[in-house]
Amino acid sequence: MQTVGLLINETKPAAVDAARDLARYLATHGVATVSQDAVATLLSDTRCEAVATKADVAAQSDFVVVFGGDGTLLAACRAVAPFGKPILSAHLGHFGFLTQTSPEGLRSAVDRVLFGDAPTEERGMLAVSVLRAGAGAVEPCDELLAMNDVAVASGAVRLIYVQTRVDGELLATYAADGVIVATPTGSTGYSLSAGGPLVHPSAPVFVVSPICPHTLSARPLIIPDTQTVELSIEPHRADTVGVASVDGQVELALAPGDTVRVSASPHRVRFLVAGDAPSFYEKIRTRWHYAERANA
Repeated sequence: MQTVGLLINETKPAAVDAARDLARYLATHGVATVSQDAVATLLSDTRCEAVATKADVAAQSDFVVVFGGDGTLLAACRAVAPFGKPILSAHLGHFGFLTQTSPEGLRSAVDRVLFGDAPTEERGMLAVSVLRAGAGAVEPCDELLAMNDVAVASGAVRLIYVQTRVDGELLATYAADGVIVATPTGSTGYSLSAGGPLVHPSAPVFVVSPICPHTLSARPLIIPDTQTVELSIEPHRADTVGVASVDGQVELALAPGDTVRVSASPHRVRFLVAGDAPSFYEKIRTRWHYAERANA
């Protein structure tokens, strides 16, 4: 019997309602569902099985359906990718640039997946680790995955100096609010707000973008995703502190001399493409009105 994992932003009533509707629909077709304890409790009338963590949901599912906006999807990708399970995302947020399927098309999209009629699209991820100054080794607790980006920035609203190396070679010491390393998927997020380019999600590259650099000559840079980027905060003030932000959701405190190492992760996210999912070009054209001219 097939099992479908449900990952939900339980603070959104629309997400809970959509998940309940899908769980009931699947139960009538002999398909089991599994979700985290708190979510399963909300769906108690659907026979959804409860497990402890997102990782447990991924481990026990044939594929995972995510209900929410882009933030919910980013967290789900970090949890699911190590298990190699595909993800079908239902758009229930405000913008939903990453999410794929509308609530109206969800049942038919799930049917296509169950019948093996839905292709997958793979997206690269970042492997992020922190080398603490003087420690001589990467701390295991600071090894993370990122779907969109990692940003090294000041812990306060203050200029910092971020030494940036690519494959060990010095690229620049940016005097800026910080530096972002983004995947092509993440090129439409924080990196774009910092002046970075739009990148097609299948391109094998990273984008390195300084945040509000204190010079006109510092511009975003595209590099191959086979290279490793190292970001270190230089101690120009005695009270210099920093933070590494992963997907804007996980933060690690940084001291001067700590190094954030960013490379391509061996894990990749597998998105199920089913139903009414728009293409990348359609999304930038219709949701951002890309390159439209105002009518006189």
